[in-house]
Amino acid sequence: MNGAGDELDWRPLGPSDLAAVTDLAGVCLAADGGQPYAADAGFLSDVYMSGATTNSAWAGRLLVCVCALQQGGATTGLVHPEWRRRGIGTRALDWAAAAARGAPLTAETEMLSDGAHALYGSEGLSQVFAEDVMQLAGPARVPAAPAGLVLHTWGQAGPARFFAVYDAAFRDRPGFPGWPQHRWVEWVSGDDDFRPQWSMLAVLDGADVGFIVGDASGRIVQMGVVPSARGSGIGAVLIGEAVGRMRSSGQKIITLDVNIDNPRAIALYARVGFTRTGRRARYA
Repeated sequence: MNGAGDELDWRPLGPSDLAAVTDLAGVCLAADGGQPYAADAGFLSDVYMSGATTNSAWAGRLLVCVCALQQGGATTGLVHPEWRRRGIGTRALDWAAAAARGAPLTAETEMLSDGAHALYGSEGLSQVFAEDVMQLAGPARVPAAPAGLVLHTWGQAGPARFFAVYDAAFRDRPGFPGWPQHRWVEWVSGDDDFRPQWSMLAVLDGADVGFIVGDASGRIVQMGVVPSARGSGIGAVLIGEAVGRMRSSGQKIITLDVNIDNPRAIALYARVGFTRTGRRARYA
């Protein structure tokens, strides 16, 4: 075999290549783990078919590598597990750096592998963000709810109260973005996957103390508890109620993402029954 994928046919993606990209993403997801949406055709179309500059490598009719460069210098890509360790990922990343024409390059992945982590480091990129993907395949292990705890849905409480709890719960986290209410509300509820009936506000003795937001894929988008109420089981109760509603609607596997620098949250999710299945990350 030649080095750096020279035996392959390299070319930009075409409109008819989405099925091949979806197949490749499915194989990578099975090998590397991650969120199920990372192999969804709609998600992949947004990443690779909606205005990005692309490069792809083919062995006959088999897509073995795909790489996209978005405006602003963000790149992402996939290499077929059976074709790794041949320099193909290095060639794709070098292509992205050249296509960025001197602009600062960031690399993003929904399915981080050990090889990709090593590649980014060897090319001078440092990990600046990482979240573990966790899944709950069995029942949630939930303690009894504290006396006086009441849960209200998104429609009952309204987005302003949810935002106030989010702001209080996450303000002490490193890298807190400080978004205004309208931006956060748009982020959690602004698409068709948002499920208001799976999104609940926890009220303890009249005070808003926690929240959870869920989407149609069975994913817990975000969950937080204000500092003064942590350690009382409120987060676990919120998860248990959301999981129950998701399962009643047919969801078999529940997922979430948690920042790797948040050991308290990771420990909570593990106690409830979640296990790590992958990692998503960003490098700069």
